[in-house]
Amino acid sequence: MVDDTLYITPHETALAVVATSMKKARLRLHILIVDSIMGGVLFSAGGMLYVMCEAEDAGLIDRGCRGIVSLFQGAVYALGLFFVIETGMDLFNSNVLFFTVGVLRGAVSVVDLVISWTVSFWINLASTIFVVYVICYLGGILKNPQYVEGTLRIAKRKIQATFMETFVRAIAGNFCVCLATYMQMMVKPPHVKFLMLFFPIFTFVAMGFTHVVADMFLVPCGIFNHCGYGFGRYFWKIMLPGALGSIVGGVFFSVMIPWLLHIVVIEQDMKKLNLPAYEEKDEQPMLNMDSRVVRVDHQSKDAARMSADRFDSGSLSGSEKEYEEKTTGLKTYTSATCGAAARARSVSASKVGVRRVIRSPKGVFPVAGMGPPLRKERTIASAYTGVGESGESGEKARDEDEDLENQDDKQDGDELVEDNPCDAEQCRMSTGLMRALTRVRTKARGDIENAVCGSPEGGVLKGKIR
Repeated sequence: MVDDTLYITPHETALAVVATSMKKARLRLHILIVDSIMGGVLFSAGGMLYVMCEAEDAGLIDRGCRGIVSLFQGAVYALGLFFVIETGMDLFNSNVLFFTVGVLRGAVSVVDLVISWTVSFWINLASTIFVVYVICYLGGILKNPQYVEGTLRIAKRKIQATFMETFVRAIAGNFCVCLATYMQMMVKPPHVKFLMLFFPIFTFVAMGFTHVVADMFLVPCGIFNHCGYGFGRYFWKIMLPGALGSIVGGVFFSVMIPWLLHIVVIEQDMKKLNLPAYEEKDEQPMLNMDSRVVRVDHQSKDAARMSADRFDSGSLSGSEKEYEEKTTGLKTYTSATCGAAARARSVSASKVGVRRVIRSPKGVFPVAGMGPPLRKERTIASAYTGVGESGESGEKARDEDEDLENQDDKQDGDELVEDNPCDAEQCRMSTGLMRALTRVRTKARGDIENAVCGSPEGGVLKGKIR
């Protein structure tokens, strides 16, 4: 783990991607629409500068210096994505990253993925075309002769590529965009974020790869200036292969790097090496932005527990309790490593009418201030077992935790959630599949135990099985 709080590790970044998908899945539909509208508007800034370089540097193109113009265009296009990320808006291409990792982790559902991708894609398109026509065309900028010539060159260059060429270019383009989005999450200072996303965007634009949302600005500019084809051909020849390629490239990046290498592999090694568990929390749960994951040290946890003890014992004054409830919405940050004691306090607090601890989704990290976890979020397998929670004593402690959790749910009138004893070590992709495989494994272990119980070595074998 790194000590500098301005930077996080790749593993923490991958977990931040999961938390971001959970945030986006909780958005109400009208908020998602507004976010997507503003995402298309802000991302259009890169397209405007791209067209400006094409139009104003026509002399370089005529002299055969096309490469220099491409470098200029690559250097300015990152501004659009930077605006989107810093304001927390929704863009289709980056949502491919967030929701792919979220679904693989089990933090969000496939339905959440489909809704987010569909809404963000079409709303990005509508808002971008609005900017092209109202701001740039009716505003007179695209009617300038230099801009007319530049937009026509761009539109004709786009339509000359075959369906397969556009598809392959879109794979490479969104791989770079997801890389940029992922890398900027590793840092916190805004200027460093810009540098982290600048180089992947610079690469894909200068090389001429395809970005489906970028084409939503560039191609309509040429269509409004009568480039020789209309929106029907654009949808079939450019947008469709661009969207498919963006999904393939984004999913490939999401599966290989954040999920497989930075979550599954690292958590497997943590268990094999018996490394101590650590807690993490979302630093900005109240904002509609990429999650920034920070570590919770033992001193902070001890202070939180002391605060919880004071809360339960009634030593806090009325104003202090009111402040603590309003500012955090919970008494302490808990996870699977907190054990039965923290949940016992929550049960006792709920009995006397005090607001109980809001349990965080298992296997991710405590998400503070976001309200009670949803049903699907409470079924995520715990990845951090911690030291001293193996064997019969560990199973007994987990059983006690489950009983306390069920009692807490009954008192609040919540629907009981089926226990999920899944193990991230088995690398399963969905909670349902993980449950099914776990049941098969548990049944097989029970059959073996029953078979060996009658033998003299039964006790030893049973211990090994466990």
